[in-house]
Amino acid sequence: MDIINLPLTMRTVFKKNNKRIFLDYAAATPISDTALAAYNEALKYFANPQALHSEGLEAARVRDEARSKIAKVLGVKSQEIVFTSGGTEANNLALAGYLRALEGKRIDMKDCHVVISTIEHPSVSDVFEPFVTRGLSVTKVQPNKHGEVKPEAIEAALQENTVLISLALVNSEIGTVQPIHAIAKQLKGRKPTIGAKNLEKIIFHTDACQGLYQSLVPQGLGADLMSFDSGKMYGPRGIGALYIRKGVTIAPVLRGGSQEGGLRPGTEPVALCAGFAAAFKESSEMRESEAQRLGEVRENLLEELQANIQDIVLNGSGKKQSPHILNISIPEIDAEYVAMYLDQRGLALSTKSACLERADASESHVVKSLGGESWRAKNTLRLSFGRDTDGRDVSRIAGKVKEAVDTYGGFN
Repeated sequence: MDIINLPLTMRTVFKKNNKRIFLDYAAATPISDTALAAYNEALKYFANPQALHSEGLEAARVRDEARSKIAKVLGVKSQEIVFTSGGTEANNLALAGYLRALEGKRIDMKDCHVVISTIEHPSVSDVFEPFVTRGLSVTKVQPNKHGEVKPEAIEAALQENTVLISLALVNSEIGTVQPIHAIAKQLKGRKPTIGAKNLEKIIFHTDACQGLYQSLVPQGLGADLMSFDSGKMYGPRGIGALYIRKGVTIAPVLRGGSQEGGLRPGTEPVALCAGFAAAFKESSEMRESEAQRLGEVRENLLEELQANIQDIVLNGSGKKQSPHILNISIPEIDAEYVAMYLDQRGLALSTKSACLERADASESHVVKSLGGESWRAKNTLRLSFGRDTDGRDVSRIAGKVKEAVDTYGGFN
């Protein structure tokens, strides 16, 4: 039986009957029945939405309705939403696009400064590399031991020529929710000085791809640019969005067409847009109830793990954590061995961000940035929860993790 082709409700039954528990929702969520229905319905609008014939105009209408639905949830204008292929492209378009726009105004990168943290996703931190070769200065701010990037740390990193700040709303590995609003508030009124020029303000970008259980209203957060990923919020894979506040100038990163206001060339995937919009709205409506439910799952699981596994360390222990991510380090284990052992016994989890899982990296750069014992960054397990996570499975999950740890210990 091909589980991929089953609807979400049937997939849930299939998984329970086969006693597998998925604990990697931070890497990917299944498409919800609501989003799948919207996607399937929109498949009939196959025409190019840029075309002027009736079929093209109908496709454009469906695309625009999807854009409007997302904008309404965010409390912004439809024109401020640009569809992308996912969160990685949204981050690239936001950051590289803004810096390219500055270069288009004949501003030299040697005169510019950017602030990020040491725990950003690679789709943020790696974007700046070609600009650094052209002289851009980048300061990476260290979080505290809880994974929090404090406003005062950002304040200390600012320079007169700071043009851009990028900080994830929720860290994808440890789940720490950053004080985006407080940081944005302290930036108010600051105007970067670039040579003889004064820019309007320091642009603030936040990667909100893991912000499923947080308020995502840009005005409330104080963000000028925000990135989203459908595949992290029960929508179809292969589409995301970038919010661009009116007045912020972005240059395209890709070339070859005038779609998406000239910022993202390529024929828009109408069905993906429709599915994403349905998922976005549904996730917003379920946010509070799911956050409360998953918060209880997280706390109960952590309590059982701490009671049964000696010297376990919680990574991301700040006052505000996303309810869907639990990251722990366990001494004297091989995290990859434990993850594979658990997979063979019905538990799917990861050791770090899925974007780095198969890379040649033996440790988590996020956990390493927290300080503490050197082994912690190598011995991490990330358990992330979602709509199919059953609180009644907490004891089984904790028991299987302990079994894996004890088994590894028996081999050493």
